[in-house]
Formats: sequence, C-alpha cells, structure tokens
Amino acid sequence: MVCTALMAGCALLPENGPSEGTIQRAGKKTGADRQFAMVQLDTTAVRELGARRIPLYNEQFSQTMSGKEGLLLGVGDQLAIGIWEASSDGLFSTVERKQNTIHAVIDQNGEIYIPYVGQIKVVGKSLEEVRATIEQGLQGKAVEPQVQVALQVNISNNVIVVGDIVKPGRYPVSVGGLRLLELVALAGGAKPPVYETEATIVRGDTRDTIRLDDILRKSENNVWLKPGDAVQIMHQPRSFTAFGAVTSQNRHTFKSEGISLAEALAEAGGLREALADAGGVFLFRFESPALLEQAGFEQPDVLVEGAAATVYRLDFDDPQAFFLAHSFAMQDKDMIFVSTAPAAEYFKFIQIFVNPLLNIGRTGIVISREFE
Repeated sequence: MVCTALMAGCALLPENGPSEGTIQRAGKKTGADRQFAMVQLDTTAVRELGARRIPLYNEQFSQTMSGKEGLLLGVGDQLAIGIWEASSDGLFSTVERKQNTIHAVIDQNGEIYIPYVGQIKVVGKSLEEVRATIEQGLQGKAVEPQVQVALQVNISNNVIVVGDIVKPGRYPVSVGGLRLLELVALAGGAKPPVYETEATIVRGDTRDTIRLDDILRKSENNVWLKPGDAVQIMHQPRSFTAFGAVTSQNRHTFKSEGISLAEALAEAGGLREALADAGGVFLFRFESPALLEQAGFEQPDVLVEGAAATVYRLDFDDPQAFFLAHSFAMQDKDMIFVSTAPAAEYFKFIQIFVNPLLNIGRTGIVISREFE
C-alpha cells in the first residue's frame, strides 16, 4: 500500500513547467506532431540568429524614387502671385514699380481668380503648373509677363500626429517635404524614452509600426510623409517574461535599447540555487520561417500566423554558454523558461510524501509503546 501511494505521488508533484527532457523530446518530433523548431544555442545559432533585428516600414511608405511627392494645392491654401512686366504702362505695373502681387485663397470649387485671366482651376496642381497657366493666360494682354507663385499658407497639405508627443496636432508638409523624424521634432519630441516609443503611420488602408530607436538606427525608416498621413506616437516598452526555476517569475521591461539573454536572466534574478537545471535554460520565440531556413535550421510543420514557434536551448553546464548568452540579443515578447533539476524533484518528493509517512510511522510506534 505504501509503495502504491509513493508511486502515485510521483505524478502529483507540483511542477514549474515541463522538464528539460520533455521539451527535448517534443522538439524531436516529426510530421504533423512537430509543433516548434528546436535550436541548440551554439556559435552558429548566435551568429545567424542572435543579432538585434531592425525591421523596415511597409514599402508603400517609400515607393517613389525621390522618397517624396511634389506638393499639390488644395482648398483653403493661400497663394501669393507676383506678376512682373517689361513696361511701366502695363496692366500690373506702375511708374514706380513694374511688379504687383495678388493674394488669392483657393475657394470651395478649387479655383482662384486672376484679373484679365479669370477663374483658374488649381486644386491638385503644383505651384509650377499654376505659374505656367497664369503666365500663359496673360500672354497678349500684359507686357512680357513674368509670374511667380508662392504658397503663403498651407492648409490642405497636412499630417496629423497624436499620442505620447509633447505638442500633438496638425502640421503642414512643406514644399521641400517632411520626414517622420522631422515631424516628431516639430511636435516637441516623444514624451517617453526613444527606445520605449513606437511610431505608427496610417496612410489610407495601410498602417505599420516601428520603434523610434529603430528609425534612428536605420535611415530607410525615416520615410517621407504624405499629406493626409496620420502618425501615432505611443509608449510601448519592450518586455520579456521569465518562468520556471528563476528567482523572479514575472514580466520584465527592457531597461535600455537592447539587452542580451545574459542580461535578461540577471534581470530575472538568475537561476534558483538547488532548484534550476543548468542544462535546461530555454528561450521561446516566434521566428521568421525565412530566417530559420536561411540559417539552415528546420522549421516546424505548423506556423502560427506565418511565424515559426522556435525554442532555443542553452546549456549552462558548458562554460561557453555564458559567452553565447552575452552575444544573443533578446527580442520583444520573448519568453525564458528554466526547467527544474531532476534532483530537485527528488528532494521535493521526499519532503512532500516520504517524510510525512515516516513521521506517521514514528508516531504509530510511540503510541503502541504507550499501550504496552
């Protein structure tokens, strides 16, 4: 009876998660049972997969060769139109000046009025197109007219920035264009630290999000904005979670732009003495299938929303593991799990099941002696 109870007790022991052997066996399954890729964290894995990765914005945000598009006029824009003539007795010149300036606001019909030319449709046109149209309309009326068109007040060509920014609001896109970081600077900068801040661009039905520090690290992400774009600046710290035989089982935020696996384990308080299995340190992550294939690692047969569930194993019984952990960069939403050592399970079994039975036995002996 005692042996039966002891055997049953083995299956009832509380656990922090799967053992190192259980994870290893699951990673070796094939076919439809292969739910995740298993990668031993060695020098090859660190070289191919351990670097910090910087994503790129959706290609729609930088489709043109120059990176920006010409400024097009819209309703409400205010123009300053300068007209010069070669003679002082022209339509727009006087004895004192051979030039005159006309101020015009684009009306609801998208038109402006120029004397001796009439109503001109200017919405959707560039400043140069409007200048050429006015100059052509004055031919034969003014004396060798020369025209200059300047945008005085930019109403229609704006972008909006909201969120965790010092001065949210509407900002004009100048003739020279406006890049994302220029907009952030015009709006006073982000309130949170750069490495904890995300910038989301919404353009029509397309939206994409990248962190501000990744924009600073990769110039391609400092895209040209288009009129009508909406930019949201949000405080979203990177984080990882730690489970199993670690001192602090919790969600931890990155304290800098990037941290290594070694720093993450230190943030979690390190492996619990007399409980952790040094050979059973695992990192769970959703990887790019293309990246795994490029690095020469097998992919799981089942993908989760196009991503490959991947488990990295690190063996701290090997001194080289400390250098590997130092060189392996953590990614946002990574999960660390440290399995419990088999010896710890043995001592847990002794404390929970064997010691109480021995105490009962000793109590029974004492009672029986009292009745003798």
